[in-house]
Amino acid sequence: MANKINQSVESQNRKESIAKIKFKLFIKNFKKNWALFKESKMGMFGLWVIIAFGIFGALSPIVLRVLDPSIYDPVVGLDSRILSTKYITDHLSTQNLVKGIEIPSAQLWVYSFMDKGEAFKSSMENLVRNSQYEIMTTYAPDSFRHLLDTIADSYIPTKERLYFQTSVSELVDHGFIKFSPISSAKDIGNRDKFSFSDFSELLQKIDYKTLAIALSNYKDSDEVSRVILWFRSLNRDKPEVVEEFNNLLMQTYSSEEVENAEKQVLEVAKSVANVSTTGQLYVQSDTQLSEVIQNNIVPVESLVYAAAFNVIPDLLVLSKENGKIEEQISNSKFSVLLNYAKSKLSDLSNKDIYTSALSKANRTIKTIEEEMKSIGLEVSHENTAEFLEIYAGIVLSKVSIDLNPELRAKLENELGEYSSNVRKGFVYELNNAFIKIATARSFMASLLNDENIPDNYEMLGSKVIKVLSDPITSLMAYAYQGTKKLDKVIANIENSQLDDFKRLDIVEKLKSYKEPVEAARFLIGEGDINDNIYYRMLNEHKQYLSDTSAWANIKDIKDYEKPQKTNWSKEFAEKKLVEIFNTLSITNKIGVGHPLPPSRWHWLGTDPVGRDIFVQLMVSTPSEFVLGVLAALITVVIGTIIGTAAAYYGGAVDIIFMRIADLMMLFPSTAFLIVLSGFMTMNLFKLAIILGLLGGFGGITLVLKAQALTIKVKPYIDAARVSGGSHGYIIFNHIIPNVMPLSFLYMMFNVTGAVFSEAVLSFFGLMKVRMSWGLMINTVWSSGYLGSGNIGAYWWMWVPAGGAITLLCAAFYFLGRGLEEIVNPRLRKR
Repeated sequence: MANKINQSVESQNRKESIAKIKFKLFIKNFKKNWALFKESKMGMFGLWVIIAFGIFGALSPIVLRVLDPSIYDPVVGLDSRILSTKYITDHLSTQNLVKGIEIPSAQLWVYSFMDKGEAFKSSMENLVRNSQYEIMTTYAPDSFRHLLDTIADSYIPTKERLYFQTSVSELVDHGFIKFSPISSAKDIGNRDKFSFSDFSELLQKIDYKTLAIALSNYKDSDEVSRVILWFRSLNRDKPEVVEEFNNLLMQTYSSEEVENAEKQVLEVAKSVANVSTTGQLYVQSDTQLSEVIQNNIVPVESLVYAAAFNVIPDLLVLSKENGKIEEQISNSKFSVLLNYAKSKLSDLSNKDIYTSALSKANRTIKTIEEEMKSIGLEVSHENTAEFLEIYAGIVLSKVSIDLNPELRAKLENELGEYSSNVRKGFVYELNNAFIKIATARSFMASLLNDENIPDNYEMLGSKVIKVLSDPITSLMAYAYQGTKKLDKVIANIENSQLDDFKRLDIVEKLKSYKEPVEAARFLIGEGDINDNIYYRMLNEHKQYLSDTSAWANIKDIKDYEKPQKTNWSKEFAEKKLVEIFNTLSITNKIGVGHPLPPSRWHWLGTDPVGRDIFVQLMVSTPSEFVLGVLAALITVVIGTIIGTAAAYYGGAVDIIFMRIADLMMLFPSTAFLIVLSGFMTMNLFKLAIILGLLGGFGGITLVLKAQALTIKVKPYIDAARVSGGSHGYIIFNHIIPNVMPLSFLYMMFNVTGAVFSEAVLSFFGLMKVRMSWGLMINTVWSSGYLGSGNIGAYWWMWVPAGGAITLLCAAFYFLGRGLEEIVNPRLRKR
């Protein structure tokens, strides 16, 4: 037993000594070969380039964490910012330049009449259309399209009512809001609200003489014409009754008679319609909402339900982490909506669905809380009941801002009776709107030198539109005065290819303005608001309120500090100009022209859709490395095993593998890959495997077989065979280790082929890859920037990717050439 232990220890010591000897030999050979390799300038160049690319690619995850992903993400990071005056003077189309000059003022202009109603808004749209004929020198139908779009986009009540209508319709459909479709006697002739069978039942319950008196004020309407037809149809055998009914309609009655008759008809008509008609409640115009409020078509609590409903599902998502939220909803005025709101939620037990829903809910609630804070209300969603009531009041204020003051006050009075919190939200948001409208009217009064606005807009006519360009034009003329920047802006407009944007009136202003007009202060937050305008709106609203106590603690215009004005300087004006244009750009009102040349924000410029080329290049590098090395590794493993096996066994094995190698050498691999990609989704991993197989069975087996044949006849191979070594032992322990240096050499050469193949497939759009160098060139080509006239002008879009492919492929090739002088027996230096 002791002898066996001693033999085991001696064997272990012998193995350790052999391992040490092998390690020392490896170090010795490495130092020797490294000394030889350093003599190769090509090899060293290739090695340093590969190291540089490796570091460059390895830094990409760190860089992407530091940079803003909304701007620098290689796939979706589209940069819409305007970051310097060069963007304005060199990278904006004439259309976007004119938009940038007029839209900021137009947005305030729209606010100045936001409380006047949709009919007034329509008259302003007509004012814009008519003004183009006085301002433009040629027929230019689209010259003021951006102003019409600004009216549609900035007129908040209409947009808010569209969302409000969606909630109203949904709650009506599910029975949470009940109403009678009939709001006046005239409605009984509206087929959408009252059917022929309803009318027949109505006549059974009311005298036709009373009906005629009730309809006498509407006798010229289409609805009454339909009532006459229905009445005639029901009394075909009584022509004298029909004639009497028509005569009664044509007569004139006292207001008291008409009021009493209409009241009787409405009472019966509503009961009939509730039984037989499934109508819809419309509140998407100021007229429709006014009718609902004026005639009490629905109770005020129904309007509150609709205003708050859209945020309840988001609160329920948050309640998964805070159960008190759902409990508070169930104990609030909105408990009746709770179960229906739950039914609208997706399956929150699914982790992916819940994560997405939670992210959306957090964003929505945070936005609402910030909005509340901006108008002077700090309410947390965790105080759910109060939060919902105040939010409902804010929504109702937004949808009713352009109703006449009497109806708006009527709504506030009813909200006060229903809930003090709802009224609080209504009042604070309404006051916020008054301040914004007062600011906008002060701005326009400064431009037009007329305080009686918006009432005088129609009388002033095109002058209203002409002055909208003054603030930005004067700011731009002052900031760029005496520089080539001003000449570029003027030339951009004067040389416009489209007559619609050849605004010679703006050019004249750019040439004549020396100082910014006072109204420009409003665009940078330093304008003086006319207090009288604000108090006039406030008092006009308050005079119809039954109780004004809710306005007692409101922060009105006198509580706001007057903004301190900054002295004008060219540097300050230029900075503010860039801020204004940048705001327009990131809100999609104008668009900067990509691709952009290299700058301090984008070191290698941007591509045609606004993505940073430097980041794309960096993110693509790791995948190119992985593809190249993996494909080359597969090639070498297969080629080494097949080459040594063919050399060792010879005979049929040799013949079969060598004929396959001959076939693969003649095989058009690039064409094959293009065809193959039509039958399968090609990604980096699949491409690496296919390239590895094509290369492994190809020319590398011939070279490695030749090297293996020289090793096969060595004396130590015969010694191993005589000592009883198996075929596998001899191949893997004696032949392959001596072939490996040459295999490693050809691995370097195969990386080049793999990278190039991926670039070709990506260029043709045949690769499923997030980003690659070939895909970068494909983007440039498909966008038309590689044409003969553009290839030099837009060099930054294709040179980085093309240069990276060339440099990396060359680096591996040079590295291989440097290694070849060491591992190739015919070239090895002595």
